[in-house]
Amino acid sequence: MLYQMSPFFQKYARVTTGATPDTVGLIFAVLPFSAFVFSVPAMGFIARHGPRVALASGLLLLACSSLMFGLSDTVSGWFFWRAVQGAATAPIYSSVAVMFANTFHGPGEFAWVNGIQEAMANIGFAVGPTMGGILFQWGGFFAPFAVSAIGHLLFVAFSLFAPTGAPPVHDQVESLLDDEEVVVAGLRDILTKEILLIGFFGSLDPVYAGHLLDSLGDISESTIGSLMGLPAVPSVGLALAVPFLMEKYSGHKVMTFGILLVSLTSILLGLSDPSAVEIVGWGLTLEPGSRGQWVLQVTLGLFVGSASVFGWTPVMPDMMEKAAKQVADRRGISMQAATAIVSPAVSSLFNAGAAIGEAVGPIGGGMLMARIGFAGTYVLLGLVFLIYGLALVMVPWSR
Repeated sequence: MLYQMSPFFQKYARVTTGATPDTVGLIFAVLPFSAFVFSVPAMGFIARHGPRVALASGLLLLACSSLMFGLSDTVSGWFFWRAVQGAATAPIYSSVAVMFANTFHGPGEFAWVNGIQEAMANIGFAVGPTMGGILFQWGGFFAPFAVSAIGHLLFVAFSLFAPTGAPPVHDQVESLLDDEEVVVAGLRDILTKEILLIGFFGSLDPVYAGHLLDSLGDISESTIGSLMGLPAVPSVGLALAVPFLMEKYSGHKVMTFGILLVSLTSILLGLSDPSAVEIVGWGLTLEPGSRGQWVLQVTLGLFVGSASVFGWTPVMPDMMEKAAKQVADRRGISMQAATAIVSPAVSSLFNAGAAIGEAVGPIGGGMLMARIGFAGTYVLLGLVFLIYGLALVMVPWSR
C-alpha cells in the first residue's frame, strides 16, 4: 500500500505542481529516511509497551497520514505527510520482526518464516501498484490513499490479537547494544548488501513509470501499475525457495548470485530505454510500443523481481544467525536464548539499514535521471553491482 502511488505520482506531481524528477525522488525518499530516524526510538517504544501495542499504534498513525497525503495538493504537504508515514512504519516493521524472531527461533525456522513473509510482501508489491493505478483512474488522486487508510485500520484489529512470541524485551536491547562486536558485524552487512540492494530497487520508484511510458507509448496508469507490480510475481515463489537454497549453499552464495543478477538486469534495463543509443552509445534498438519492446520490458520486469529475491531475502536471517552465534559463543548460552537476545537490536539495525537504502535510492535515481538519463543511470548502477558482486566472490573478508 505504501508504494501504490508509483504508477501515477510522477506524472500527477509534474502536471499539477511542476515537480521535477529530483523533487519526486525526494518525496519518495522522505518516507524511508523518516523510518530510519525513528527506528531506534521505535525499539524503545516496543521495549516499554510491547510489540502488539507498537504495531497497532504504527498502523493507526499510518492510516491517518495516508489519508492526509491523499488530501494534499502541494509538494510541501506531500513531503510532510510522507515523512509521517515513515515514522509510522518504524514500529510496524520492528514489531513484526521481533514477533517472528521470538516465536520462531529453532534451527532454520526464522529463515523459513522470513521467506514466507517476503513472499507475502511480494504479493503486496504486485497488487499495490496495480490497485493504485486502477483506483487512480476510477476515483482520482484521493481514492488510492483512502482505500489504503481503510486497509490499515482493519489491520489494527488484527494486530491487537497477534501473537507476540516470547518474553519482554526490556533488557534484551541494552544487552546486545552493549556488545560492540555484534553491532559492528551487523552494520557491515547493512552498509553493503542492504543499502546497495534496497537503494537499487528504491531508485526505480520515481523513474520507472517514465521509462515504461517512453518504451511502450501512451499506456494507462492501471497498465503501468500492472507492469510495476510484475517484478513481484516471480518473487512470491522464489522467496519460498530461498531458505532451502541457503541451507544447501549458504546465505552468502545466494546473496552473491542475486547481486550479480541485479547487475545484469540493471544493465539490460538501461540499454532497453529508447535514449540508450544517444546516452550510452549503444542500446537494444527496438521500436517504442512494438511487440518486441513489450516482450523485453515484461521479461526485464520478471528479472528485476528474481534478482531482488536472491539478493535481499537472505540478508535478515543471515544477520540474525551471525549475531546470535556470536552472542551464544561469547556467553555460553543456547542459540535459542541468543536469538531472543539479539532479535530486537538486529531487527532495528536491519530496518534502519533498509530505510537508508530506500531513502538514498529514490534521491539518487531522481538526480542521476536528471543528469544522465534512464539509460545512463542503470548501466552505471549495473557496473557498480558487477564490481561489488565480483568482490563478494573473490575477496575473503566479504564472506
